[in-house]
Amino acid sequence: MFYLSPKSLGLILTLFAATGFALKTILAKLAYSYGIDPLTLLTLRMGVAGTAFSSVLAYNLVAKRWNLRLSQKRWLLICWLSLFGYYLSSFLDFSGLVYVDANLGRMILFLYPTIVVILNSIIRREKIALHIWLALILCYAGIALMLIPSFSHSSNNIIKGSLLIFSGALTYSVYLVAVDRYFKTTDIIMYITLVMIISSLCVFTHFFISHDITTLSVPFPVYLLALIMGLFSTVLPGYAISAGIALIGASKAATVSMSGPVLTLVMSYLILGESISLIQFVGMVLVILGVAKVK
Repeated sequence: MFYLSPKSLGLILTLFAATGFALKTILAKLAYSYGIDPLTLLTLRMGVAGTAFSSVLAYNLVAKRWNLRLSQKRWLLICWLSLFGYYLSSFLDFSGLVYVDANLGRMILFLYPTIVVILNSIIRREKIALHIWLALILCYAGIALMLIPSFSHSSNNIIKGSLLIFSGALTYSVYLVAVDRYFKTTDIIMYITLVMIISSLCVFTHFFISHDITTLSVPFPVYLLALIMGLFSTVLPGYAISAGIALIGASKAATVSMSGPVLTLVMSYLILGESISLIQFVGMVLVILGVAKVK
């Protein structure tokens, strides 16, 4: 009989999550090749993900595992995290990916642990250790190296895309800090599920205010890409990383997650045909080393 130890299962789940998150960037770039705009793609993605998260919520409510009798303050916090955290972060990330290649976009978003460190030091009024400062310098030097080829092409769009994705990383970091600060309970999965459902509603509201519903009429491959993105790059990795952390701990899970940029590099080459220069590769290595030191 085949048996997996908890440690092995945790490693597999964490690697699956890292692969799913890395795949999101690739799927988005493929969808953009059909001329779809970021908000429409995000709406299709969250249509799939929101339905799945709502099903999880309904099942746990019927099974009486979860209780939604929360305080008004807690509901307001959940709504705030949904609007200014996950929704805004996703929208900025998807908007930026229109202008930059998959590798650069993934690496900029990968900076979020460094932003979390800075935010926590401000909130807790703690000094950042020297070795962490050196790691931060390493990370941002790496991003600067990855941007050098963009300056040679005088492309303002790449700078614009980079700033949008960095803003997404910033808002996502605020989201993570708030979750860690206010939701240290055994019901963390319930809270994250609620945040994802409300974030989906935020995306739908934004779409129907700014777009005509006929915009959702897109080529069939885009629907397929959105389906894969919603399930395998949003819902399943979200739960898998939570389960992986529970089985092997946050430190080991963070180490496995370091494979994300490398997976994006491989998939962008094989699927999108993107290449990376030597100086960009060096920059990517610096970012990975820096983030590893921070984590």
